[in-house]
Amino acid sequence: MTILRNAPLQVALFFLPLVWIGYFAITSSERADAVQQARLQGDSVAELFEENTERIFERVDQSLLVVRALYAQDPLTFSLKFWSDKARIATGDVIQFSLIGLDGYLFDTTTGYSGPPLYLGDREHFINVVSQAEDRLYVAKPVLGRASNKWTIQLARKVFDSARNPAGVVVGSISVDVVGKFYDTAKLGAGGTLVLRNANYVVLAARGVDQGTVLGQRAPNRVEGELRDGFYAQYWNENRPNRSDRLTTARRSRVFPLIFTVGISEQEIYSRSDRRQKVYLGGAVLLSFIILTATMFHWRRQKALDRAQREVRDFASKFEDALRNLPQGLSMFDGRDRLIAYNRQWVELYGLVPEEIRIDMDFREVFAKQTAVLDVEAYLADLKSRLAKSEQTSNTVQFPDGRVIYISYGRREGGGWVATHEDITERKASEDRIERLAHYDSLTSLANRNLFKERIDEALASHPRPDAPFAVLLLDLDKFKSVNDALGHQCGDALLKQVAGRIKAQIGDVDTAARIGGDEFAVIVAPGQVSMQDGAATLAARLVHAIAEPYQIDGHPVVIGCSIGIAVAPEHGTRVDEILRNADLALYKSKNAGRNCFHIYSAELKAEADQRNVLEIELREAIWRDEIEVFYQPVTELGTGRVKSVEALARWHHDTRGFIPPTEFIAVAEAGGLIVELGNQVLTKACRDAMTMPGDVNVAVNLSALQFAGSNLVDTVTFALAQSGLPESRLELEITESVFLADTQENLKTLQRLKALGVSIALDDFGVGYSSLSYLTAFPFDKVKIDKSFIDRIDRCETVAVLKSIVQLARTLKLTIVAEGVETREQVGRLQSLGIPLGQGFFFSKPVPLADLSWQGPGARRRRQAAA
Repeated sequence: MTILRNAPLQVALFFLPLVWIGYFAITSSERADAVQQARLQGDSVAELFEENTERIFERVDQSLLVVRALYAQDPLTFSLKFWSDKARIATGDVIQFSLIGLDGYLFDTTTGYSGPPLYLGDREHFINVVSQAEDRLYVAKPVLGRASNKWTIQLARKVFDSARNPAGVVVGSISVDVVGKFYDTAKLGAGGTLVLRNANYVVLAARGVDQGTVLGQRAPNRVEGELRDGFYAQYWNENRPNRSDRLTTARRSRVFPLIFTVGISEQEIYSRSDRRQKVYLGGAVLLSFIILTATMFHWRRQKALDRAQREVRDFASKFEDALRNLPQGLSMFDGRDRLIAYNRQWVELYGLVPEEIRIDMDFREVFAKQTAVLDVEAYLADLKSRLAKSEQTSNTVQFPDGRVIYISYGRREGGGWVATHEDITERKASEDRIERLAHYDSLTSLANRNLFKERIDEALASHPRPDAPFAVLLLDLDKFKSVNDALGHQCGDALLKQVAGRIKAQIGDVDTAARIGGDEFAVIVAPGQVSMQDGAATLAARLVHAIAEPYQIDGHPVVIGCSIGIAVAPEHGTRVDEILRNADLALYKSKNAGRNCFHIYSAELKAEADQRNVLEIELREAIWRDEIEVFYQPVTELGTGRVKSVEALARWHHDTRGFIPPTEFIAVAEAGGLIVELGNQVLTKACRDAMTMPGDVNVAVNLSALQFAGSNLVDTVTFALAQSGLPESRLELEITESVFLADTQENLKTLQRLKALGVSIALDDFGVGYSSLSYLTAFPFDKVKIDKSFIDRIDRCETVAVLKSIVQLARTLKLTIVAEGVETREQVGRLQSLGIPLGQGFFFSKPVPLADLSWQGPGARRRRQAAA
């Protein structure tokens, strides 16, 4: 019992279990974290692998469809090499495209092969595509190309002649290395693997394994059993001969017959934790050795006191070394609140004077001069209370200079406590930055969408009664995009900051301002003394006026506007989504009412929105059933009355509402994401109808800016021309300046590719946009169509002056000019005197169905009748 009461032995018995408990806890936690990180990495890499590969296959399949359509148009003169150079169908990921006849012989390829006939009838892709009943993409196992002499993955589809009879197989060959390039960016470490399989589990490409042994093989693998008919699986490949275990993530494509697997070796998963485990083990062994050695010396003290004293000094020295080399500060107090152990880091963390600190000092005496805790007695009482309830507790202390110390306390068996102290100032600052990024907009410092919704939730919880309402204002800047595109994003950001400042200047201290989108802002108006609707309306009017005041951005004068929608809670909703939806409906009303105004939500707005939704559903069904008609309005030569071209215009005859104006359903199509499909239908019908018109009459089709952003427009135009047989020179594509405002560089590249096909490009509504002249120099248009607003005011001298300038400019740039909206004979005469050769409008013809088109204008018909 005397030995157990000895202080050195008590220290040894306390620290030895603590060291090993800490060792096993840390190593176990790190290995668990390593596995979790590997699972997350496997999920992320597999998803990226799937997206990257699907984009490659999608581009090749689209090219296969284009080749097939072009071949069916004219099988006798079709040339893959010609269309490859003209339409760029064999670029990027594809090594080559090949056409194989029904006899199995290669008869055309994009590589221009001219050797002896190649028989490919024994190829897997040829046999399976020819034998399959349905028309679908087939992905075959890799083969060594006889023409290209490269390992490739074969994507094949049936080819038909002009009578839709099978004519062979079109094959796109993708290099195995193209799919495998993704491995270099995956960073899977040693033993990591990427494997691509087809639906039959045959290996198409692989990295991290010997390709020569697995390409084209259907080797037994757990992925088949784990994945089954599902789309995702994650499992361990264990007990593999001569190889380490591997964490495998498998995904099945929902678009193509492909299976993706990503493998991370157990060695790579645990590599970092194993290295750290060795360090921890060395430290634990060292500390255990020190403790056990000190204990052994203690037991031998009775036999050799002098030697025992030296051993005790040695133990104390080593223990101090261990404390000195700990990354954290450490202090230990006994049950009488007396200091019994500490290290240098602890003294430095609290700014204590080393000469004044000594063992057996009272806790209150130690911290008498520190500045972090003002009431040391209350702090000590609270610490003892918490340690009495739990063996472990923690606390955070912040110093006046901003430093933050995290303290972890552990209750000692004999009374008192041991504590570790860590400076977490940088970590706390990082957490605060992350917290701010999560709740505040980095550009304007206003609340972001997440915090905005949280504040609405809080307001609903705090003011659920009808007699304590609050209001939500949604603000959308008018003409901001034009300013952003004209002056650049840097000026756009500066403008948003100034707008945020004006919003904050108008609202109250208890109100919340937020930026919830690119140029979208919002305000929560807290309850006040006046009627909430009146108060919100007054604030909205001030905001509209304040935001409309001119700005100075980098020396540029800028004027924008603001549309506002208001919803009052709980009158207009008791849920966040309901309030925001109703405020958005009011905002929609403000935009349609001419912008730079505000509206408060009402039941009528909800009815209008429901009507728009119904119209969108009916329009979607009409497009699906191919019920949208195409009318044509002629463009007439003013001097002769001959029709030079016709403009294709979409018309919708509703079963119950009759003809719906295009201004109404086109806006619904653009808002509902239907404009691309609608535009493709009009383009296809117009090209087909043009084949029944006189050969010298062109057809013009309008393109929306959304068609440039949401579809492969060049392939769509190529397909429509090939399917109808219409010569490229007879197709005109009309665009407005909104196409340039949407994405100038990308859309300009698309226009250049369209022009390379041989079609004509016209700039519609010329003169109404402030940047129209700059677009004439940015792209070589073939035609400009003068906006109707100029024709309506042609009797004014200033309008005539502008039109003369446009005619002179067009002649200089060698552009054809068309006057839109011609309605009277007087307008025709004035246009002829100005040298404008072509006109379009009700004077010549309203838009009519194809069957009602007349190929002579009204002037020519009258002259013919007079001659008779």
